[in-house]
Amino acid sequence: MRSKRQAMKMPLLVWLAATPMAAWCQTPVISRVVNSASYQATLGATGSIVSIFGTNLAAATAEATSVPLPLQLGGTSVAVGGVAAPLFYVSPSQINFQTPGYGPVVVTTAAGSSAPYDPSTATPDAWAAGGIFTMNGTGCGQGAVLNVAADGSLSVNSSANSASPGDWISVYGTGLTSGPVPLNVAAPSSPLWTYGEGELEFDLQGAQSAVGAAWIGSAPGFVGLDQSNVQIPATVREGCAVPLQAIYFGGGGLEAISQPVAIGIRQGGSDCVDPPEAGYGQITWQKNVSTAYLSVVTEADTLTVSLQASPGQQAPPTPAYSDGCPTPGSPCDAGLPLYVTPFGPACAVPGYNSLEAGTVTMQGPGLSSAPVPSLPFQQGQLGGLSAYQATLPNGAIQAGSYTVAAGGGADVGAFQASLQVGADIQVQTPLVGLDVYANCAPLTINWTGGDPNSWVTVNLFLQIPPAYGGYEGSTAGYQTRTSNGTMTIPLPEGQPCTPGAMAPSTQIWITIEVDPDPSEITPFSATGLSLGGQATWRYIHSFEAFLDL
Repeated sequence: MRSKRQAMKMPLLVWLAATPMAAWCQTPVISRVVNSASYQATLGATGSIVSIFGTNLAAATAEATSVPLPLQLGGTSVAVGGVAAPLFYVSPSQINFQTPGYGPVVVTTAAGSSAPYDPSTATPDAWAAGGIFTMNGTGCGQGAVLNVAADGSLSVNSSANSASPGDWISVYGTGLTSGPVPLNVAAPSSPLWTYGEGELEFDLQGAQSAVGAAWIGSAPGFVGLDQSNVQIPATVREGCAVPLQAIYFGGGGLEAISQPVAIGIRQGGSDCVDPPEAGYGQITWQKNVSTAYLSVVTEADTLTVSLQASPGQQAPPTPAYSDGCPTPGSPCDAGLPLYVTPFGPACAVPGYNSLEAGTVTMQGPGLSSAPVPSLPFQQGQLGGLSAYQATLPNGAIQAGSYTVAAGGGADVGAFQASLQVGADIQVQTPLVGLDVYANCAPLTINWTGGDPNSWVTVNLFLQIPPAYGGYEGSTAGYQTRTSNGTMTIPLPEGQPCTPGAMAPSTQIWITIEVDPDPSEITPFSATGLSLGGQATWRYIHSFEAFLDL
């Protein structure tokens, strides 16, 4: 398809002008290092476009005018891990460059060199994050996306020029791969510079549609610019700000994830039209108990009352559990898919709103009636939201009757939702510091107590350091009824194992989650929640362990 090989034919707002500052006699100071598309703190995937913010970074504003890019621009140079970086743009307060790799960042001018800035320690949530460029240059809002017509012609996606479900689009970003990426040269058009596996996800709340990119690689004719060509799923919802994010999978799993940006989608194209807004409520009483190495135990009991609305939102499906343990002790692989929880950037997306329900109070065993404050809330990659949230005393969540009541506000009318919380389990198997699958043996976990109608789900979460993607990856997912009291997790299918061949080296967390049977989840309704709502409870026990496979 000819459209898949098209380069971007529009200017990107990559280089932001900055107000000049007097910097002739002062050494540079770095305050932030971010992905140039999303403005998310980043370690900088090799070959990606990165921005430095700070003071005294250059004596004046200067831009590169040709490729290869200069290693010094306006008297300013940048080194990453001791390697000189190609420069797009410098100013007293901002520098844009293509990073040659990972490592401490140093800016040098005629006045001297900055202190080394190490993104891995300066910003705790920094990782090799990717980003999609936006038309307004802020990192959030309308994405830099081209519609591809059947004849191969290109046009900029916008609310007045929507793409139709089933159409092709090209999405432009940077840092969506860890390499190899052409360094300081324009990417070729023949042959195309292709990356590995990637996908784009549309509509991150409600009915989500994900599709693998037909092609992802370096945009021909550009330095450091990633291009993803994808066909919009026929089932994706229409609207003026449908969230879109890019995900890239490399040889080691998830490599990068972008912030959500908005695109216009309408059957037949032209001006977008939003579907009716729908509201839904979710009340969750949750206890998290984490036991780290050396048996350091932390507990967090929380209540979250999330009242959210968005165009075309749908109520989440009823949880489905599968008891794979007809007899105690047998393997109980529920066939749960591998999934990841990235520490990626978030953006507010137009149309995704939090609903106000006036004064919200809670009450439960040992808890006198108390207000629940409204606090900032992030739902997946969607930011800019709020929810009623309360941190409860340790041990507050236990078997008993709990109630949430709302007085009613501008968006949601008064309601009351009562819930009978089931009993927690007591894990009997020592799991802290365990060498999982040692001597090539399956892992058996035993527990006592708990609500016999509830379900136990066990996951093994790999903790991937920020330099390698910064995410949690589930390597197993197993379920059984709490009443069984035991679960055996077999060795990963197809995984070779030689007893004692390797020392335990990979940190994992064994997470045991207890959830009510769907029949025990309590529905509630209120004016303003067209989809209604539900109240549920959850216990999560996490144990730090190791893996030697």
